Amino acid sequence: MSTNNTDNNEFKELLENLVKIGVGGKYKDREDYVKLIQRELEFEERMIRGGIDRYNKSINDAKSKGQESTTKYGLTYTQKYVVALAEMLNNDVTTCMAGSAGVTQTSLKLICQCLSIKSFNDEGIFQSRRDDWLVVSYISLKHVLDGISKAVTVNELAMSISNALMQEARLTKFKDTQPEKYEQICRKLNSEGQSMKKNKYRHKQKVWVYFMNKNNLQFDDWASADKIHLGVKIIGYFETLGLITHENRRTARNRTTTYVVGTDKLIEEIKNFNIRNEALHPTFLPMLMPPMDWTSPFSGGYYGRKYNQTNKAEDIANALQHRKEYK
Repeated sequence: MSTNNTDNNEFKELLENLVKIGVGGKYKDREDYVKLIQRELEFEERMIRGGIDRYNKSINDAKSKGQESTTKYGLTYTQKYVVALAEMLNNDVTTCMAGSAGVTQTSLKLICQCLSIKSFNDEGIFQSRRDDWLVVSYISLKHVLDGISKAVTVNELAMSISNALMQEARLTKFKDTQPEKYEQICRKLNSEGQSMKKNKYRHKQKVWVYFMNKNNLQFDDWASADKIHLGVKIIGYFETLGLITHENRRTARNRTTTYVVGTDKLIEEIKNFNIRNEALHPTFLPMLMPPMDWTSPFSGGYYGRKYNQTNKAEDIANALQHRKEYK
């Protein structure tokens, strides 16, 4: 008997709650209705905050791993400047091939090894085309943007860029001399069995080096001095584009080291970019209240408006009531 009374009490309590929130009809108590909407809005606010925390965590992880080029702002700036840098490279290499003097100018001849044989005519003369430099431009941008938020020495950045370009030159020669092997390895790396989310770039790099050595690829490594000159030349392009600048810092009593840092303008742009984008991907969770009817592809479902607008429970309640009456 006591069990039946308990069940009846639970059923009555459930029924009262259902009536209170309006199941089966309109809400009976507007004050309670507004409170429930307020709870929903606060819950959605926590979803937005969760998305912001996740966004910032991904940026901090990328910074700690030296992979800022993989962030949203890194990808955006890569798309923005890859063509402009390719144009600058194409113009300077064309000038260099015409006989321009200077160590940094002649060092540009090295990156011609990054181009396929299709970029040269039958006589081995370079054919000036901007799009041929897009890969070189992308590689250079990636290595500059990977550490844009922290200071790095000029020599360190120059060697990082040049080593990556030398690896691209080796890969290009392998593709031109052994195209069948090259295609075979590409299919292997792009197959589902070889897909890797973590350290994918480093894994592919090791695979390419292994197969190039295994197939006895003959390639003369670039001299360290030449790599420094080439790297410094490319760093100069980024200064021209307004992405980086250099500053001298005293690291010892009689020693000054030159560092490369992002410009104040760029750092401010990245900060504003993150502010605009951090709240655009909340951690979506099931709603506490029945979802709002969809009236357009952009209005419905969750109660809260955009993250930068004020949400008031009373306004939401009025809007819901208006929609019910309109229906």
